[in-house]
Order: sequence, then structure tokens, then C-alpha cells
Amino acid sequence: VPPARQQAARASSASAKAAERPVWCYDAGDGLHVDIRAQPDFGAARTGHVLLPGEEFRVEREHRGEDGVLFLKLVDRRGWVFESKPGVGTMCQRIR
Repeated sequence: VPPARQQAARASSASAKAAERPVWCYDAGDGLHVDIRAQPDFGAARTGHVLLPGEEFRVEREHRGEDGVLFLKLVDRRGWVFESKPGVGTMCQRIR
């Protein structure tokens, strides 16, 4: 199989797997964006990317922090966001 065909097959497979991932929606209810983090930690460096209110995203991985907060790794590799924030409340909800 030619290398270009192998690469196309891998890309198609990766797209199909991403489409199967859970879909979440960001909306903290305050009309503000959330900064995406480089690691699953509130104190982690910000990546320079954000989620806007109402923005839907797919999750590649979930990580429960020591404080019980569920961190969500975005499929598109922009980084991590959190399902809720102590003292603030729900930030993201799974929609499918």
C-alpha cells in the first residue's frame, strides 16, 4: 500500500474515532469565555485558546482531580477545561 494511502486511511480512522467521542457544551452562565489549560489543573498554564459560551466540543479523556473536579481533555488537542469550579459551579455539561 502506498504511503499516501496509508496516511489517508489513518486520518480517516482518527476522524471516525473523534466523531464517537462524548460531546460537551461550555456555558458557565456568566457570558464569559473559559481559558483552556495545558494540564488538568486550575493552576496550569493557559494555552491561549478559549471556549465561548454555548460552544460544543468533543472530549478525548476525562480526569478526576484530587478536589473531585472533572477535567476534560479536548479531542482537538487545544488542552483541558473543567466540568465545574469550586465556588462558581457548573462550567460544562455533557450533551451527548
